[in-house]
Amino acid sequence: MGLTVKQEKFCNYYVETGNASEAYRRAYDCKNMMEKSIWEKSSELLKNVKVTSRVKELQDELKDISDITKERLMRE
Repeated sequence: MGLTVKQEKFCNYYVETGNASEAYRRAYDCKNMMEKSIWEKSSELLKNVKVTSRVKELQDELKDISDITKERLMRE
């Protein structure tokens, strides 16, 4: 079983921002949540094996893209 839509969004936002709480705010409805609760929920998500695996996949994809760009710049 894969990630939920919200978990996938969290992963993408986490890779984009580098901040778990901000990623959680963007992916989930947090209007009535305290900052401490957001921090706790985002920390729980980062302990989920499926979520951490997906974050790693996304980071590796970005690294590959970045390496290609650096390589191209060096050639040019």
